[in-house]
Amino acid sequence: MEGTINRSCLKATAFVLSCFLNLMLFAQDKELDEFYHSQQLSTATINFQKIDLKTQAITLPDTFLPRQSNVPLLRNENAGIGKKIGRAELLIGGAELVGITALIFTPKKVTGWSPDWTQDAWNNMRHSLSMLPVWDKDDWQINYVGHPIAGSLYYNSLRSQNASIFHSFLFATAQSFIWEYIIEATAEKPSTQDLIITPIVGSLLGESVYRLTMNMRRNGFNFFEKVFVIISNPMFAINNGFGARFNPVKTP
Repeated sequence: MEGTINRSCLKATAFVLSCFLNLMLFAQDKELDEFYHSQQLSTATINFQKIDLKTQAITLPDTFLPRQSNVPLLRNENAGIGKKIGRAELLIGGAELVGITALIFTPKKVTGWSPDWTQDAWNNMRHSLSMLPVWDKDDWQINYVGHPIAGSLYYNSLRSQNASIFHSFLFATAQSFIWEYIIEATAEKPSTQDLIITPIVGSLLGESVYRLTMNMRRNGFNFFEKVFVIISNPMFAINNGFGARFNPVKTP
């Protein structure tokens, strides 16, 4: 009986010592954790104070392409949208003047214009403004090749000045309506296909060549890239050229 009591006392003593040691270890671990946490906060505070927030500020560009700090700004990159639109209108106005002149001298069997359209130009335009567009019967090369290219020119006349995708698309849409309801309306009715295809397909095409152009531009244009840009994205070439003012210089 006495031996049983002694064993019970030993077990109870061992249990109490075990609990006491565990409490000591827990307290020590907690103290170490608090010290480590305070050191982390101190280090983080020191590192944060060393950061120059002004130099670390990041502005997300309207593009998915990576940006390099040593690449010059595009023309009017930091200008307001009004200045960008003003320049784009000058470029597009010139292009539309060339386009309407070319159509005037194009055979009438291709354009479908009346031989005496000049006499009724004003009345035709007024009539077009009060009617819905119609499904035209122009050749597919005009509707599905020429108009997307025209839409791409509209789009990139603004986009190549670092305008946003949204503003560039709206500009292309507005220019398409101006062409259909004011300029070309002097000779024919506004076209349903052209009002849809020109801004939508033209903007998709325009953004594609814009991104290709910007990717080539990052390290400077070589000869073949310049030729590609002049053909596919002439509005970029007109707005920014290939010189060092608006583009990186190609290193040998």
